[in-house]
Amino acid sequence: MIVTQIEPYKSRFKIYIDNHFAFLLYKGDLKRLSIEEGTRINDDVYSNIMEILYNRGRERALYMLDTSYKTKKYIIDKLKAGFYPEDVIDRIIDNLTDIDLINDYRYATIYIDYKSQVKSKKQIQYDLMKKGIDREIIKNAFEDSDFSDLESLDRLIIKRKNKYDVSDMAQKSKFMAYLASKGYSYEDIRNRLDNLT
Repeated sequence: MIVTQIEPYKSRFKIYIDNHFAFLLYKGDLKRLSIEEGTRINDDVYSNIMEILYNRGRERALYMLDTSYKTKKYIIDKLKAGFYPEDVIDRIIDNLTDIDLINDYRYATIYIDYKSQVKSKKQIQYDLMKKGIDREIIKNAFEDSDFSDLESLDRLIIKRKNKYDVSDMAQKSKFMAYLASKGYSYEDIRNRLDNLT
């Protein structure tokens, strides 16, 4: 493995090995490891670099997880944006999953519980899928929750009913369109609003 290019990038340097981008290092790393263009990197030095990047990436992931739970996809995307090598990212994800700091099922159950006040099942499913959570995990999280689309709809109707005059057809239609945009079925909306009037 030969370092073919070193390119400044913000506070670090992009290192190219055999004409392919490999990783980012700080100036201090380059000095300590005696890396410059044309340097031949042996397996020991490469392993040392991967260990440095693993420790940095893991610290970064732990910092992200310090304030709230995150999905596996969120952590992966952030580490990719930081130009960490894929095998380093995989190692970090495996480690944080093993010690239960990354747990998409737990994230999904907390999200369902939190959003059940204002969102439909359909909308929550869509949100969780956008966050990279597997359909099967979402399905299991819903099955293990006490989520009810009708209860969620009732809460939203109560929260918003003062903005609409449901005795006026045009206002009622607007309210129905709003509720439908939140992922509730028209049949459920019509039944609930009929009960309200």
